[in-house]
Amino acid sequence: MSKLFALLDWRVCYALLLVEALVLSWLLTPLAARLGERLGMVAIPGGRRAHRQATARSGGIALFAAFWVVAVGNLAAAVAVSRGGADAAPFAVLAARIPRPILMQFAALGVGALWIFLVGLWDDWKPLRPSRKLAFQMLATLPLLWADIRIVSFLPRPWLGDLLTVGWVVLLMNSFNFLDNMDGLTAGVAAICSAMLAWISYGSGEWLMTGLFVILCGVLLGFLRHNFSPARVFMGDCGSQFIGYMIGVLTVLATYYKQGVPTRLPVLTPLIVLGVPLFDTCSVLWIRWRSGRPLSQGDRNHFSHRLVNLGMTERGAVVFIYLVTLCVALGALLLRELPLAGALLVALQTAVWFVIIYWIERLGKRAAEK
Repeated sequence: MSKLFALLDWRVCYALLLVEALVLSWLLTPLAARLGERLGMVAIPGGRRAHRQATARSGGIALFAAFWVVAVGNLAAAVAVSRGGADAAPFAVLAARIPRPILMQFAALGVGALWIFLVGLWDDWKPLRPSRKLAFQMLATLPLLWADIRIVSFLPRPWLGDLLTVGWVVLLMNSFNFLDNMDGLTAGVAAICSAMLAWISYGSGEWLMTGLFVILCGVLLGFLRHNFSPARVFMGDCGSQFIGYMIGVLTVLATYYKQGVPTRLPVLTPLIVLGVPLFDTCSVLWIRWRSGRPLSQGDRNHFSHRLVNLGMTERGAVVFIYLVTLCVALGALLLRELPLAGALLVALQTAVWFVIIYWIERLGKRAAEK
């Protein structure tokens, strides 16, 4: 057995992780849906909801369980294999290279993820007030600061890193929660973002971060099989907040700038890769603020809804957003290799994408008003 593991390289290991996560999520999602129906965690059609029948919103249970079973199970397997003498295997290298601070950060990640998952689960069962939900989201970031998980990129004061870390993680939790307004939208966008972030981490030699992003991508793809239109189950707040939390924390843990890189602009990598959910959040909050409505009040002014208003079907709008997410994220892949002029062009290209979308939306709105 040890000889078999010794033949595996990192790419094969990541492929195995992807398949494990995908299959386990695919199998667990129907079970999570049935559990949600029994617990009364069901989204009823009407109001802002476009679905036609009562649908369980407990898919996040499958996402959470599949991710941690695969992540912890493979970490334990790596330790077991390394003790069995497979010194040349990536599994053995993985087990040997995990220092104690990394294990503490991994534990802090797990504690925070469990907390925000339980908060989301409660919110799916009995909706929380927005102010209380925000407070609980901020509490989920405390284990990160305790384990020294914070943004440090060129900041003059450590406390600025603390504030930025809390704000970033909370922003992404809400961004993916906001984005979860059409069948398959959050799962697909998050899967694309995770795949791009895994690719970037692999290119910089971050074996653990690559593996975690690959696992996250796998569980989302397995879930998407049941969530794409017409959805048979929703991920609910327990799923969308968990996904936002994981991507937020993992992007903080990943390294984008290293000595020898031509510019410091690679620190913008997460902003570019996650441009679509951030654009959706910022544009929706702007529309609500401009119209004098509470920022936490739900509506049908999201990016996806605006595309439907332009004449797209809901499925077409979701696929279009997938493509925009992919096109925007691809710009970040070479950011580490580019000189200043090239890196600035990537940032400019990202901005131009959203200017074009805003322009198309304005033209469509004017045409509808005539």
